[in-house]
Amino acid sequence: MTLLGVDDITVRFGGVIALDELSFTIDRGEICGLIGPNGAGKTTMFNVISGVYTPNAGSVTFDGENLLAHPPHHMCRLGVYRTFQNLALWPGMTVIENVMVGRHTAAKANLLTAPLRIGLKREEDELEERAWAALDELELTAYAFHPAAGLPYGTMKRIELARALIGEPKLLMLDEPASGLTHSEVDELADLLRELRDRHELTLLLVEHHMAMVMAMSDKVVVLDFGQKIAEGTPAEVQRDDRVISAYLGGS
Repeated sequence: MTLLGVDDITVRFGGVIALDELSFTIDRGEICGLIGPNGAGKTTMFNVISGVYTPNAGSVTFDGENLLAHPPHHMCRLGVYRTFQNLALWPGMTVIENVMVGRHTAAKANLLTAPLRIGLKREEDELEERAWAALDELELTAYAFHPAAGLPYGTMKRIELARALIGEPKLLMLDEPASGLTHSEVDELADLLRELRDRHELTLLLVEHHMAMVMAMSDKVVVLDFGQKIAEGTPAEVQRDDRVISAYLGGS
């Protein structure tokens, strides 16, 4: 059942310990919220899983494989995709082009076949068809040929989701997906993510400061403070934990 296993991960930046022997697991099909005050180490953990940072100690397994043995550009091939706290779209490219990039690792073209365009037409047609399906699923077809720049913030968030979905992820990591959204957009996003999880058999790891959203949609919540795990359990269990209350609200 376990898809992702994080075991005793430690990350140091000079004398600063960003993550301190952090361990948790996520089961296949689970929605896990990773929360904590600013500077708790949440995005650092995301960067370890996606291969951006190499930890000083510990291990990460994904679907039975040693994730740390793979370079960052192999993560998508394994089924690990992420969105970013600060939007990472190409503003000069159209929406559909941005989405198509999400499946570039599945391309079969190489240095020999690409210049000669051997087999590229069929591959490009299939890629475009998949991109249209993702845009349709996220109600983005009206923006397909619009440059990504200048679109509403909530729309650009959906474009990032579509770009991830086209790659057929097993694990989708979402870094602050509700930031900058209105209350109604946050509720819509929570419903959408649950639907996508069920429809695509996804496992979701969610970093989010919008606590109402996290508690409403997560199966499990892991709470960090100063790089250490201070609580793990269901949303109800975590909300009652004195250490969590102290970390967020302060306490004697």
